[in-house]
Amino acid sequence: MTPPAAKRRLMEQALLRTPGDVDLRLGLGAHCLAQGEVDSALRHAVAAAALRPDWQAELLLGRVHLQRGQADDAAARLHAAASRAQAPAAARAAAWRMLADLRLNAFGDPGGAAQALQACAALAPAHALDADLAAVVAALYEGGADAGAMGARLRLLAARLPVPAAPVLAPRSRPGQRLRIGLVSAQFCASPVGFLTLGALRVVAQQADLFFFDRGAKDDWARSAFQAIAHRWVGCAGTDTATLHQLMAAADLDALIDLGGWTDPAALAAVAGRPARRLLKWVGGQSLTTGLDCFDGFVADGRQAPPAAQPLYVEPLLRATDNYVSYTAPPYAPELDAAARQPPLPQGRPAPGCVALVSNPAKISAATAEAVRRLAPRRLVLVDHRWRHAGTRAAAEQRLGPLMAIAEFHTPAHHPAYLETLRGLDALFLDTRPYAMGLTAIELRLLGKHVRLARPPARAPMCARHAVGHYGAATLAGHARLGAELLRWCGP
Repeated sequence: MTPPAAKRRLMEQALLRTPGDVDLRLGLGAHCLAQGEVDSALRHAVAAAALRPDWQAELLLGRVHLQRGQADDAAARLHAAASRAQAPAAARAAAWRMLADLRLNAFGDPGGAAQALQACAALAPAHALDADLAAVVAALYEGGADAGAMGARLRLLAARLPVPAAPVLAPRSRPGQRLRIGLVSAQFCASPVGFLTLGALRVVAQQADLFFFDRGAKDDWARSAFQAIAHRWVGCAGTDTATLHQLMAAADLDALIDLGGWTDPAALAAVAGRPARRLLKWVGGQSLTTGLDCFDGFVADGRQAPPAAQPLYVEPLLRATDNYVSYTAPPYAPELDAAARQPPLPQGRPAPGCVALVSNPAKISAATAEAVRRLAPRRLVLVDHRWRHAGTRAAAEQRLGPLMAIAEFHTPAHHPAYLETLRGLDALFLDTRPYAMGLTAIELRLLGKHVRLARPPARAPMCARHAVGHYGAATLAGHARLGAELLRWCGP
């Protein structure tokens, strides 16, 4: 096989002889992109598009803009490639799939993401499960569907997962020895999984050996903290279901905790193959039931999943004594550590006429927009890094309508800047609905901000009750108690 550097030299030499060769330009662009040389990839892609503006050039430009973090440009190119009738079905499906990811994660448009995945599945039926899952996700964000019906749809999706055959696990043969507990997630970093599980897992690690199956790639302070308590760290980003299942089964685990749910269907399918003696579902994609009957417990608490909500869950509910999560303050905001132990009460009154929405733009549903309109604000402050994209603002305008005329956009580039923006913002912060604020609600509470909570019915999915549940907790730093409960639930 020709080494990458030698292959590139050969293509560059050929391009000197035939500078108008579009296929060479496309090949060099794809090669540079694979090597992480995005500027060179862009130069070749632009040259190819100028010579022959076809689907291949559009698709390559879309991929390059994605790597450069230029979501709006990427979306335009990917949509152009996906719309080219002469392009192969596989290429058009790939473009629709990348566009769906942009619409959900960059533009906060779950309905648009579902439409893109439906178009993808029409060209590539292997993605039918992804398309149907996207429709469920859109319904969770946008509302209008009965919670029981949503659970039924998830059960139907669960039945379609390619679940590996469960291994034969011998009874635990190490009485008195430390438990072996696995955790699987793509978010072992500064994310909801990081902030809300690290404290309790540090307690668990004192008495159990933790095996981390890391499906992500982000390297930050939280990832280092997780690695510091790991008995074994298994990097498995991109690993297929069957291989992941084998890796988990080989670890001889007493328990396995899923921290991804339907955000990672491949990992969820591996977990459903029961590669451990006990299976628990905890933080991460924990909107509602997984629809799977393989779990021995779904970790919640009495506010997140009150008794009236029990019929919504296939899994047995394990209710923590106080809160089902505990908050770990980041090193750049140490004052939040003391606030988590004893959350402060808001002081004074918020600035009149100013309302703030500071969560994921995908949560700004028609119901959220109506709640804003009822408050009749003079200023609407929107805080999230995604608001820098024209696509995000366009998607929100479909829901907020005339309110966009009074909107002010704050686009902090990272979490420290986000917290600083919240600290300095004098406003009434509005909970989103039907998909409530989660980690954001905790941060607002710890910063002592005035928040108008949504008040969902008891028989509502867990994602609708996140904020009201976190505000009902006596403390957000109950690491020791929660860690002890996790150990008990993971034991024989």
